[in-house]
Amino acid sequence: MHRLLKRQIRKFLSIEEQEKFKDFLDVINDAYVDFDSDIKQIENILEESSQELFNVNRELKKNLETKSAEIKTTSSRLESIVENIKEVIFQTSFDGEWMYLNPAWTKITGFDLWSSVGTNVFEFIHPDDIELCKLKFKYLLDNKEKTNHFELRFLTKSGSYKWCEIEERLIIGEDGKATGVSGFIKDISDRKTLEEEKNLTTEKFRMIFEKSSVAYLIIKESKFLDCNQACLDLFGVKERGDFIGKFVKDFTPEFQPDGIKSSDKAIDLIYQAREKGFNKFDWIHMKKDGMEFPVEVILNPIHLTEGNIHFVALNDLSERKRVESELIAAKEKAEEATKAKAQFLSTMSHEIRTPMNAVIGVTHLLSENEPREDQLNNLNILKLSADNLMTLINDILDFSKIEAGKIELEKIDFNFRNFINNVTAGFFMKAKEKDLEFIVDIDPKIPTYLTGDPTRLSQIITNLCCNAIKFTDEGRVVLKADFKGNSDDRVSIQFKISDTGIGIPADKKDQIFESFSQADSNTTRLYGGTGLGLAITGKLVELMNGSIDVESETGKGTSFFVNVDLKTSLKSKPKVNFSDEHFADCEKLKGMHILVVEDNPMNVLIIKQFLKKWDVTYDVAKNGKIALEKVQETDYNMVLMDLQMPVMDGYNASENIRKLKGEKYQKLPIIAVTASAFNEIRAKVIGAGMTDFVTKPINPEELCVKLEKYADRSSKLQVSSHKPGKENVT
Repeated sequence: MHRLLKRQIRKFLSIEEQEKFKDFLDVINDAYVDFDSDIKQIENILEESSQELFNVNRELKKNLETKSAEIKTTSSRLESIVENIKEVIFQTSFDGEWMYLNPAWTKITGFDLWSSVGTNVFEFIHPDDIELCKLKFKYLLDNKEKTNHFELRFLTKSGSYKWCEIEERLIIGEDGKATGVSGFIKDISDRKTLEEEKNLTTEKFRMIFEKSSVAYLIIKESKFLDCNQACLDLFGVKERGDFIGKFVKDFTPEFQPDGIKSSDKAIDLIYQAREKGFNKFDWIHMKKDGMEFPVEVILNPIHLTEGNIHFVALNDLSERKRVESELIAAKEKAEEATKAKAQFLSTMSHEIRTPMNAVIGVTHLLSENEPREDQLNNLNILKLSADNLMTLINDILDFSKIEAGKIELEKIDFNFRNFINNVTAGFFMKAKEKDLEFIVDIDPKIPTYLTGDPTRLSQIITNLCCNAIKFTDEGRVVLKADFKGNSDDRVSIQFKISDTGIGIPADKKDQIFESFSQADSNTTRLYGGTGLGLAITGKLVELMNGSIDVESETGKGTSFFVNVDLKTSLKSKPKVNFSDEHFADCEKLKGMHILVVEDNPMNVLIIKQFLKKWDVTYDVAKNGKIALEKVQETDYNMVLMDLQMPVMDGYNASENIRKLKGEKYQKLPIIAVTASAFNEIRAKVIGAGMTDFVTKPINPEELCVKLEKYADRSSKLQVSSHKPGKENVT
């Protein structure tokens, strides 16, 4: 029996009663046993459930701890992000009070974070931006916008305002109603500053573009995109709409001045601009009224993301072209004047030298005919006057030639020492006449043979030595030639011409090389001269790429220093020999028969005397036409041809002689006799077929040299025999 039932029976029933209710008690006992069994089963079930609950609880606790750690980490990360983010994160109530602000608020505005929360938003917004802010908030409430984006200015603690960008949206509660506004505030003050600077720069460039006097034009694919007012004015367009949108062809003639089609030429010029980065060229455009005008175009290709354009600067060349035309006309007029001047000088040279030729020639001839002493004095006076006059004429002509750039330096070989001896020969006598000592000192290191222009070098030394003797009354004049070094095939020589004369004042040294200038106004009266000598000397030295300097002291004397470089001659014998022995006789000329073509009787007389002295026979023709006839009738060794004559001049006569059939007419030496030494006259002489020339007044030595030079050539020609000195004048 179940222990609990047994305990109760003993307590409340006797043995008899127990027997009496035995069956009933057995039933109850079975119930107790079943109950215990059920309890045991329930306990087992509870124990198992309890274990399961424990395990679940433990797992939940573990998960809770994990999630809590994750939430804490995420919260910490979010808090760090919120605290360090550059943008302000905010929440406001409908009343416009700050409900939340992150630390970026302090960084941007400078205001304390916690003292700002709870204050009204509009206290921090620029007064001009409040209405915009309210309008944007109304858009959110009216569901016109889900999110607002706009810019406004926030007050900073310093009292200034900062431009900020706002993004905001409504906060919706659980009941679906809006409770406030949240969003971001971004500081864009730097961007605004850059935008303002950019706008200012853009405005400046736009103002420069618009106000510039230079016409600017922007083109894309030959279409006008933009231009300034100067461009509209250039093309004669009043309204911008009549120009923008047009094409280049609308304002360009079909052909450019070179005959090339404008469209074809434009393609080539644009290609060049792309290759070089720019292109500058002249172009003919057309105004709105159709009038053509020249411009200078500067084409600059510019590569943009939206496509390539061309920035064009246009300069109106109308005025420049007009000035150029005037300058060309003035240049042509000046050239004509220069030509007329050269022609005048050539004519005057001929007219002056022709009688001077007679004067000097006759003087030369008379002085060789053993004149009486009184006649000799008169002849010397005549010769001195003639020489002075020729010096004056030569100075003026030389200066004119130098001024016109008509002098070209020769490059011939010459014996330097013979050259010096010849140049200085006359100065010893002039110095002796004034009781002066004339000294010549030549450096032995200077090579014997040099190449250069001995005539012009002689002119330089002669001018300086003449001046030295002229301006020195007592003492001496020294010509010194020093070797200053050599390089390759050139030698540097310094000529020093010093004297003990009147000297040059220090303030006049810069003036002495000027035209028609002398150191003192009394110099011309006391010593004579034109004031051209040193000017010519300076120019000649400059033509030789040399230098000239002067040292002087008033009352003590003057020294001129001329530095020139000359080429060392590779030839053993020079082309020109300045020794007097060269003119000792003219044996090679004997037996020659010459035609003298000259219209001036005095010149004929002088030439005849020289030819007779050299045993040369001659005929005389008074003009070129007669000369042309004579050379066909008679064989001559040579022709002396004057240039300016009536009926037919020397140029035409020479050209016609060369046109005659027969080899002898091509080889016949024709020597021009000219009063002009201008380069263009020389070129014209050679161009007309003449062989060489001599200048008036005729120097017998020069004439002899020229005749000897071509004697060998003339000896090969078939010449009829003539008796020496026979004259045939026609």
